[in-house]
Amino acid sequence: MQQSQDMVKALKSKMLMCDVAYEQQAQKTLAGRKKGMQKEIEKHWEEVEKQKMQEYDEKMKKKLEQEYHLRQENSKNISDQLEQFKLSYIKNIKEELLEGELIKRQVEEDLEREKQKEIGRQKKGAQIRADLAEANKNQLKQKQAALLEEAETEKKIHEFAQSRDARDEMKKEREDDRFKAKQAERQRMIDR
Repeated sequence: MQQSQDMVKALKSKMLMCDVAYEQQAQKTLAGRKKGMQKEIEKHWEEVEKQKMQEYDEKMKKKLEQEYHLRQENSKNISDQLEQFKLSYIKNIKEELLEGELIKRQVEEDLEREKQKEIGRQKKGAQIRADLAEANKNQLKQKQAALLEEAETEKKIHEFAQSRDARDEMKKEREDDRFKAKQAERQRMIDR
């Protein structure tokens, strides 16, 4: 009965809303941190790329002074390294995106589970309210039936009392008639 009171239900509902708000805030915080980390990673890679390009420029300046063949070979090696770096960078980005997608999917599944739980709780509360209403209705019917039975009993008692009073009255009248008849007989005997 305590669990079905409006104040308790309102408190539970507010607690659930607080939990949902806290979860949403945590998700927003996580998304913000992830964006910040993504920006830091991109900034770091940009700095690394700039540094590599500077090193590349310096090497190119030095290698311009060397023979043409060595310059070509070194240029080829640097191009290969840059290609590998790009492939590695793209691979890391794809892995991070996949991880973010997995986290997002997991959060959505958690929210859906919470939603289903809330729906179940609401259905249970509605069923409890319906059962209470039915119990109250049955109690009212029983009370009315008891009142009707009590009224019927009172009526029978009243009728019985009236019939008893009528019998007593008739008995008293008969006794009075007998007494009067005896008195009259006695008076006749006296008169004779």
